[in-house]
Amino acid sequence: MSSGPEILALPQVTVQHDIGTVMDEIKRGTVLAEDAWVSCYLQGATSIHGKANVTISNDDSSKFLLEGRDGIRTTWVDRYSFQVSCPSLEIKDARVRLPKITFGEMKEQYIPKAIQAFDVSPNGALFVTGIDNGSISVQSTSASSTSAPPKTGKPHVSSITSLRFFPSSEVILAGSLDMSISVISAVDLSVPRKLKGHSRGVTDAAIVERGRNVVSCAKDGTVRLWDVGGNKQIRMMGVESWSPILKMAFGATPQALNSTPNGTTEPALLEEEVGTQGKLLCCALQSGRFTLLDLGSKSPIYTSPASSSPALHSIALSDNYIATGSANGLICLYDIRNLGSGTTEGEGLLFRCRRNGATIEDLSFVESSPSSTATPDLVVATVDGLPFRLGNNGDKPHVVEELAGNDCDPLRVVRVLGDKVWTAGDDGLVRCY
Repeated sequence: MSSGPEILALPQVTVQHDIGTVMDEIKRGTVLAEDAWVSCYLQGATSIHGKANVTISNDDSSKFLLEGRDGIRTTWVDRYSFQVSCPSLEIKDARVRLPKITFGEMKEQYIPKAIQAFDVSPNGALFVTGIDNGSISVQSTSASSTSAPPKTGKPHVSSITSLRFFPSSEVILAGSLDMSISVISAVDLSVPRKLKGHSRGVTDAAIVERGRNVVSCAKDGTVRLWDVGGNKQIRMMGVESWSPILKMAFGATPQALNSTPNGTTEPALLEEEVGTQGKLLCCALQSGRFTLLDLGSKSPIYTSPASSSPALHSIALSDNYIATGSANGLICLYDIRNLGSGTTEGEGLLFRCRRNGATIEDLSFVESSPSSTATPDLVVATVDGLPFRLGNNGDKPHVVEELAGNDCDPLRVVRVLGDKVWTAGDDGLVRCY
């Protein structure tokens, strides 16, 4: 039997995906009022399916009125959000947020190109998407470019699995199931470097500091360190039982972790290594475990205990916290300072929760102020296409807000940049909240 906190069932609020369009039509006077459906769910309880009647306020034409019925209560907040309450499921004032900008084709006859990978440039000016034929597209984040054709290129021959902008915002790192990673110009999409060495598909990649070194992980169970300038591999590290690595998080090694395991000495840095000391790689494994690798010592410093959990599909790192998401919809948050020796299941586990059985495709922590001591919020992308923001009061997680607008198509990536949340997935659309 697994140990640690019980699995908390989280409520779920879903709304008609085009409710934003409904509001626009009412605002323009195309219709005076219209109903939009609202549903609330909680595992083990009877679901509630209600409606909200949307109209313009008689007192202020810039405001909407949302009148809920059939077990649902709704309150308009602003142009991009409203609140939903469902007394029978003890849901009170759950915030539903609508996208501020949507990029991509939204025509009825359009066949979407499912987005497999996505990133936003550090300066916020560009985003890049990758699809299953090895192509990528780069586009401006300006609201005026929502329907403008992007720049496209085909750096790989199989599905793009990872995209990361370099700190300069002018270069992109891409990983692919064709077992290679490439360094791509964001200006003209030329490929000055193609790095090969993995024996199975690459699943994720990250950039070390300014980008003279990059790291990648793959289904071959290895993490590889690359010298970009020399176009070569300089280190290789394996994980427990060579389990396929499905996702990776990268950041600074917390002080609470011993980066040099007992009985080992930190190897001398190679001439090609730049900025690898004090860096941590968190690897989500197909075995259901996660491994922490110190890039400086080139050694695993922690592997979570064996458990009955299914494959981990997502992982995120923020200061002293690690979050994981599994194939069966389970989200776990760990405090790195309390991980222990890796022998007891539940070590360092702050909470675990689930809304349903949909795979957790991606996780991203929300940036908090340096002076904050609170556990940071987490944005969750799921295969059921219903993303949300997860908060934590002590040891009790709660849904801060639902991110609406997607029509239940699987979401593959979520990114948080400043006060904006970006999502991308199988409907071929990029949404900014």
